[in-house]
Amino acid sequence: APLDYAIRLGWLAIIKTIFPKEIDGDLLKLVHLSNGFRQFDNVRPLQSGDVVDCTAKILALKNTASGKLVKVRSVIQRGGVDVMEINSQFLYRGKFNDFEHTFEVVEETPVEVVLDSAQSIAVLKSKSWFSWDHPELNPSVGSHLIFRLNTFASYESPEVFSSVHTKGQVAMQVSTKEFVNVASVDFEASGSHGNPVLDYLKRHGQSIEQAQYFENGGYSVLPTGEEFSSSIRVPNSNTSYAEISTDYNPIHVNPYIADLAELPGTITHGMWTSASTRKFVETFAAENKPLRVTSYDVSFLGMVLPSDQLETKLFHVGMQNGKRIIKIETFNQNGAKVLEGTAEVDQPTTAYVFTGQGSQEPGMGMALYGSSPVAKAVWDIADNHFLKNYGFSILDIVRNNPKEKTIHFGGVQGKAIRQNYMAMTYDTVTAEGEVKTLPLFPEISDKSDFYTFKSPNGLLSATQFTQPALTLVEKAAFEDMVSKGLIQQNAPFAGHSLGEYATLASIGNVLPIESLIDLVFFRGMTMQSAVERDELGRSDYGMVAVNPSRISKSLTENYLKYLVDSISHETQSLLDIVNFNVENWQYVVSGSLTCLDVLANVLNYLKSANIDLAKLMKEMSLEDLKEHLSQIIHSCLAKSLEKKSQHGFINLERGYATIPLPGIDVPFHSRFLLSGVVPFRNFILRTIHQTNVDVNRLIGKYIPNLVAEPFNVTKDYFELIHKVSSSPKIAKVLKSWDE
Repeated sequence: APLDYAIRLGWLAIIKTIFPKEIDGDLLKLVHLSNGFRQFDNVRPLQSGDVVDCTAKILALKNTASGKLVKVRSVIQRGGVDVMEINSQFLYRGKFNDFEHTFEVVEETPVEVVLDSAQSIAVLKSKSWFSWDHPELNPSVGSHLIFRLNTFASYESPEVFSSVHTKGQVAMQVSTKEFVNVASVDFEASGSHGNPVLDYLKRHGQSIEQAQYFENGGYSVLPTGEEFSSSIRVPNSNTSYAEISTDYNPIHVNPYIADLAELPGTITHGMWTSASTRKFVETFAAENKPLRVTSYDVSFLGMVLPSDQLETKLFHVGMQNGKRIIKIETFNQNGAKVLEGTAEVDQPTTAYVFTGQGSQEPGMGMALYGSSPVAKAVWDIADNHFLKNYGFSILDIVRNNPKEKTIHFGGVQGKAIRQNYMAMTYDTVTAEGEVKTLPLFPEISDKSDFYTFKSPNGLLSATQFTQPALTLVEKAAFEDMVSKGLIQQNAPFAGHSLGEYATLASIGNVLPIESLIDLVFFRGMTMQSAVERDELGRSDYGMVAVNPSRISKSLTENYLKYLVDSISHETQSLLDIVNFNVENWQYVVSGSLTCLDVLANVLNYLKSANIDLAKLMKEMSLEDLKEHLSQIIHSCLAKSLEKKSQHGFINLERGYATIPLPGIDVPFHSRFLLSGVVPFRNFILRTIHQTNVDVNRLIGKYIPNLVAEPFNVTKDYFELIHKVSSSPKIAKVLKSWDE
């Protein structure tokens, strides 16, 4: 059902509340000021056949300069579950001085307070209105508290409370990343001009869960062209709507009563104007998908008369939790604004995917660093951590991409930095099958005065620096988007290769920034150290993206696998498909530069000679096909070896179906790196703490690279993980699952 159809369901309950004996008002002077509708999260919208219950209560009864203001909140329930709320405001025009019955109930804006010192903790605990209720959980410096309060105020005059009562709960984020109620607020006073609780929160806290508005005021969401219209003509009679809505207020339907009320004519129902405007929000802002409109709040500013011509304007002015904030304005034929308001419109379901290595470039992320305090804070925390623990500035590497960087080990801090490098190790397997632990930096000893990192293409292309730099670009960009209200709640998320660490730290929130960059720096170092390099720092490995459909539509995944395995077998060298991105369309292959060059040339040959591998497999025996393919491979291998002989190195070039990934000289995800799995797993286990993992952030939303299925804590899911990984740890969990 349309969002504001709820007014039809809740109207009887609402109208009953605005005629209590405490209101000495004239029905003919009653004005409907506003309607607001909000769909509750995670419930099915109303639909035909639903049986609902509606309740309503007055939230405010206030004397104002224009008259007596009445605020009403109605809740629609289905099966005992809240589905929607309606907030309406009415005004009895006139002068009122009867303050004995005036009051207001306010749900205060949630506020976050960060306890940044021992003094701030002591000050808060000293407040008479604050009570710490959880003796097992004590606040510490850096604790985050969330205040969710309600205030009940009665009035002695427009500016003075006869009584005020503010109470509510205070939650604190604990080690499991959850917010737990730890304290309560209870303040009550009479004859007050202010509220010390709210005054404290204004001084020490910051409002949260609020809309973020664009600095430039936003933009129109209405399309151009005569075929798109946001104009509507008001019916020449209000009777039909009165019958449908059951709002028979005589100022809407009886011209004589309207005249008696000193009105220019029968006033068109504000609810009709609201509904006619809501239609344009659904059509243009929600792209004809009404269910994406989750809240709609409008105020009636001027009288609308039968046969008026109305025009609506819609502007996207901000964001809140991934929802678009739409500003609404409706004008009559004279240019007078008769309605204004806002709507919250869901975007289409959005998956947040973090990129892997290969997209790095000097200066990346620095424009955002200069414009976003939130992004700058992410980079600065990381930079300070790198300088303190490893002796280099990641900002300098990103900005300047130096070809070498010397780390000096002088002084107390230098000695500590040297020890950090000496403590970094990796495991390798000897020819006899023995596992040996070796230093990642064998050149560094207790007597080393310095160490120099070098890379012929700049350090930003060296894996150990590329990985933390890219991760920080993504983390900073994500946190900036969060601060601007752009991120949807409960959206699916994933990371591609390296990006998996950024996504788990950003959305999964399983790692603080310092631990995140330690992890990806170590990951980069183990991979960088896994391959041998020449005197210029170049390795003999790389990666290419492959699109087999550019060779032939019949060259599907199975045939590509066969081709890759054949090249690896014929050359006795490394070549693996390591990323299966889009079936039959995009893959990534790791391997030696020679094999990658052969793969490109074989595919080029198949294209230029118009050879259909799938057709050959049907026409030739397996042995004949192997022989034919072997000849092609060896012909291309000869060309690659000649190239290497002439130039001393193979620089990969783009082919018909292959694109080299620049800056990558490690065969990521290939079997070549299997020896690094165990030490890196152990490093992860030391870095990610169980108390930092809020599993509810992951279930149904986090999509791991390993299985491309949303994470879950079920036996079936763990069996799927074990089937793919053969993990002994998962096997141990499964063995005791039913115990």
